[in-house]
Amino acid sequence: MKFKGKDNVVKQVQTKLGIKADGIDGPNTWKMIWENLVHDGKGEPEKPEPPVVDLKDDYPEVYEASPNQSGKIKPRFIILHHSAGSHDGTKSWILNKASQVSYHYLIAADGSRTQFVYDTKRAWHAGRSNWKGITALNSYSIGISFYGNTNSRTPSAAEVDSVAKKCIYLMDKFNIALDGILTHAMVSPGRKNDTSEETYNLVIDRIKELTS
Repeated sequence: MKFKGKDNVVKQVQTKLGIKADGIDGPNTWKMIWENLVHDGKGEPEKPEPPVVDLKDDYPEVYEASPNQSGKIKPRFIILHHSAGSHDGTKSWILNKASQVSYHYLIAADGSRTQFVYDTKRAWHAGRSNWKGITALNSYSIGISFYGNTNSRTPSAAEVDSVAKKCIYLMDKFNIALDGILTHAMVSPGRKNDTSEETYNLVIDRIKELTS
């Protein structure tokens, strides 16, 4: 679906959505319309307040729907993972219905992102999990994964920066505190070891640096 010759209309919509008003009704604009415009039952769209934090985020992001997802969620946490496999192998696995696994986001070495599940839908990433009495964290969290094994591979600066900026965006969008950023190991102790403490600290430190 395209607006034809209506750049000013597209710009008005983009401005209301709080994204760059470039007049181009591309996939990112339509994704934001789909994800953020909620109707109040009277035909009038309502939209959350635009993000307070204005960060330059140039990392490319594409959406490829994973079949491994379910109902709606209200995110309270962000859980960091590593996939233990290659980037391309992980991507193929997430897009395979037989895997029964998905993340919301997978990060490539250059910081580019693939989103498999919309932020307000349940991805299947945490499994058996518990955090301060809250169980089944898939229902309350967004999963972001590095590829490979962060216990033997230190993510690139671009990966860390990309994850930090996505976390800041999600923290602002869903009112998630810094201590709401967790690792799979934290919510599934003894069962999972991702991500490494070093990687977790790199992300947290970068978030603090960007928001200070």
